[in-house]
Amino acid sequence: MPRVSCITVTYGPTPEVFSLLESVQRHAGDISFDMTVVTQPSDEVSMAEEIVNRAPWVRVISLDSNIGFGPANNLAVEQVEGEFVAFLNPDVVVSEGWLPPLLSALADPAVFVAAPPLMSGNGYVEEAAQVMFSDGGSDAIGGPQWPNDYEQMMFSRDVDYASAACWLTRRSVFIELGGFDPAYAPAYFEDPDLAFTARARGLVSRLVVDRPVVHAHAVASESRVALAGRSRKIFQAKWADVLLSQPTRLVHGEDGSRARDHMCASRTLILIGDTVADKEVIAIIEKASVVAAAQPRERVAVALSRRPFVEGLRRKFSRAGLEIIQQAPLDVLASRGEWATSVDRHGV
Repeated sequence: MPRVSCITVTYGPTPEVFSLLESVQRHAGDISFDMTVVTQPSDEVSMAEEIVNRAPWVRVISLDSNIGFGPANNLAVEQVEGEFVAFLNPDVVVSEGWLPPLLSALADPAVFVAAPPLMSGNGYVEEAAQVMFSDGGSDAIGGPQWPNDYEQMMFSRDVDYASAACWLTRRSVFIELGGFDPAYAPAYFEDPDLAFTARARGLVSRLVVDRPVVHAHAVASESRVALAGRSRKIFQAKWADVLLSQPTRLVHGEDGSRARDHMCASRTLILIGDTVADKEVIAIIEKASVVAAAQPRERVAVALSRRPFVEGLRRKFSRAGLEIIQQAPLDVLASRGEWATSVDRHGV
């Protein structure tokens, strides 16, 4: 039995799926897996025959009509056998080593889904999870409207949800939760809906930053925008009571931390002044990383001026959920003092 069953759904002509298939096959490493593609025809064409010819190692489920993203994935989950299921958009390209960090995150039984950041083809952060606002709309952390920089996005943490362009979850949990709600068919809002269903049962969605994947996300057409608006209304009605406790939209010029960290009960800001010796800085950061790893929903952030060795520590400990901000500490204190529930000062 494969350990991971990978699933993708196509609609009409989807030539980019072959880049996905090659990346999955190339970067599976030692992890046993299988790959299923559910093809749905448009008025133009179905991808079924081409996939069978070009990728004979792939299981193809060829549908006669477009039943929608959620139902098509649900159908595939019923037929695969992996302990874990990876939902992958056909316009995603996975990276070397993408699976082990996600599998490690799912060793925590509280984690419903583990998801990596999504990067654009130009190397920009497209999404480091999503924030759901009280109006039933969401913003991608890292999208063009998000006010924070790379350091304030790219660290592992529990989140409202992450787009199902790349999800890893336990098959048994997905089935137990009922899968994607077919009410949203053909598309949009199935992923936050299922994440909210999981949250209602005490489970979390976790962003895992170790290995981002590339997402060639196309600009939405007018018809897709209208479809998303229709699905948003369904989501708003279904989760009206829960949305009351979600954050309001950010105002112009506001730091994004209020929305990003709205689930956090505690938010600790550790300020390190320029007079603190490098050895002590390392010790403070290492200690903070242990605290951050132990409480992924809470926020622990270290702020200090840039030092040559700190970037290596940031990359290392961002995986543990530690946020490291490299700028003048007094500027951080001025802009983020209200953000923190406690401030720990070293040489400041």
